[in-house]
Amino acid sequence: MSKKNVLKISVKNGKETKEFDLSYDLKTSPLTEVYSFTVEGDLWKVFSDKAFIENKGKFNIVGFRKGHAPRSVIENNYGKDVFVADTEEVSVNEIYNALMDSKTIDAERLAMRPALDVSQLENGKVAFSLTVAYLPEVAELKYKGLDIERVNPDVDGAVEREIAAARDRAGYWNVVEREAKEGDQLNLDYSGSIDGVKFDGGTAEKQTLILGSGSFIPGFEDQLIGIKAGESKDVVVKFPEDYHATDLAGKEAVFACKVHSVSEKVLPELDDDFAKDVSEFDTFDAYKEDVRKKAEDREVKNAEIATSNRIIETIVANNPIEMSEALIENRANRMLQDMKNRMESQGIPFATYMQYIGKTEADMIEGYKAEAKEREITRFIMNQIVEKENIQVTQADFDAAIEVRAASAGKKAGDYRRTMAQDEADYILNTLMTDKIIKFLSDNNNVK
Repeated sequence: MSKKNVLKISVKNGKETKEFDLSYDLKTSPLTEVYSFTVEGDLWKVFSDKAFIENKGKFNIVGFRKGHAPRSVIENNYGKDVFVADTEEVSVNEIYNALMDSKTIDAERLAMRPALDVSQLENGKVAFSLTVAYLPEVAELKYKGLDIERVNPDVDGAVEREIAAARDRAGYWNVVEREAKEGDQLNLDYSGSIDGVKFDGGTAEKQTLILGSGSFIPGFEDQLIGIKAGESKDVVVKFPEDYHATDLAGKEAVFACKVHSVSEKVLPELDDDFAKDVSEFDTFDAYKEDVRKKAEDREVKNAEIATSNRIIETIVANNPIEMSEALIENRANRMLQDMKNRMESQGIPFATYMQYIGKTEADMIEGYKAEAKEREITRFIMNQIVEKENIQVTQADFDAAIEVRAASAGKKAGDYRRTMAQDEADYILNTLMTDKIIKFLSDNNNVK
C-alpha cells in the first residue's frame, strides 16, 4: 500500500540552517518499505549550494587559489551540470540522515543499508527511492533439545566407489555383435531436423555415445537401446523448455541415426595385476588397504561437515521465518556478481555465457532467490543464537589459530600475523565463530 508523508529536513550550509517539509510516497510490504522522493525548487538549490561548498576544492582554476573560484567560473570552465551528480549525492545523504534522525526508519532492525534507485536526474531535479529491508521480529527460537541424526562415515562405501572408479578408468571398449543395451558405447552418425528443416548443431558423424550417460537430450539414448551395428533409426525427442538454445527450446525434433558399431566396457579383474597397473603396490590387498586409510580420514571429516550442516538445517526447519523480499533480492544480486567475478577470473566472458544458456540476468537472479532466501534465514537465526547465548571468539582463540597456521607455513606466529591479509584474518574469525556455534548447538541438542 502507498500513502503520502512529510519529512522535516534541516540543511546547514556554513552558519545558515534552512528548514523544509518534503512530501514523499511510502509503499509498504512485509518487512520492506520503499520511500520515494523528488527534490526540486528551493530544496534542490539549497542542496546544490551545499554540493558546491563541499566539492569546489576539487577544481583548479587559473587565477584563483584552489577552492576559491566562484561557482559561475567553475561552471563556465566545466559546464553547467558540473555539480549535478554531487547535488544528487547530497540530496540522498541529507534525506537519509533526516529519515534516521526522525526515527522514521527503525535503525535497530535494518537488514542492510537501504538500496538506492535514481529514476530521474537533471539540473534542477532528482527523483529517487530508498528501499528499506527489516529483519523479522522473533519472540523465541527453537534451537535446544532437538533430536538430530548424526551422519556416520561410510568408509566401506567410499573404498568400493574409489576402486570401482579406478577399475572403470582401467577398462577398455570392445566391439560386440549384438543389440545395444544400457552402458554400451555407440559410434554413430545423426542428423536432426524440426519440421523437416535441419538446424545448426544437430548433425554429427562418428560420434561416441554411452547409453545411459544422460549426455544427450532426455529420451534420445533410451530409443537406441536394442539397435545393432549397421542399423538406422529415427529418434523423436522434445527439447526441454529451458534448453540453452532458445530457438530449439520446447520443440520436437527428429534425429536420423545410423549406428556404425556397438561396444561394451571390459573391466579388469580385481587382482594383483590390477593393483600394479593403478598404483605403486604389488598386491591388491595392499592397494585396498591404502585406499581405506586415505578414505577413513576423508570420510570422517566429510561426515563431520555433513552433521554440522544437518544441525543447522534442523534448526532452520524448526524456526519458519519470512524475510524481506528486498533483502532476498539483494543477496541474489550479490550471488550473481560473485558468479560474474569467478567467470571473469577464468577468462570466460559472462555475456557470451548468458547467450549460450539463453538466459538473462533477471532469469539468473530469479533462479538464485530460493538459495538466497535460505542463506538469509540461516544467517539471521545463527546471529540471533550468537546474541542470545553470547557466543564469542576470544583473542586467545584467534591467537591459537594463528599459531597453527604459522606452524604449518613454517613461520613464527608474529611474522605470520604481520604479513597476513585482512581477508585471511576475517576468514579465520568466521571459521572460529562457525565452529563455536556448531559446538554450542551440538552440546545443546540430541545429536545421535
